[in-house]
Amino acid sequence: MTCEEKKQEEEDGSSDDAFPFHKLLSYGDALDWVLMALGTFGSLLHGLAQPIGYILLGKALNAFGNNINDLDAMVHALYQNQGVPIMKLHLVILIETKNLSSKFPK
Repeated sequence: MTCEEKKQEEEDGSSDDAFPFHKLLSYGDALDWVLMALGTFGSLLHGLAQPIGYILLGKALNAFGNNINDLDAMVHALYQNQGVPIMKLHLVILIETKNLSSKFPK
């Protein structure tokens, strides 16, 4: 590339220099920051759902194993340890997914 071509690119503003990420964030207004915060919070909730689900599955399997001969105790242990937390987990995931998916155009 010759000096004349470089001058032409500088005048046109079509340089191949990388644009820093922090400058990209400086152009955001309050709505952009709120949407970025909501997206970050939603992705954290969605990312935590699988490990929490594995923990709850482990507790459910323990409830089955500890009460294998007594069906009533097994059902009571499952409901006491798992029923409400699993319902809450699924409800939070459902609400979070519906709220975040409604923000994007179809």
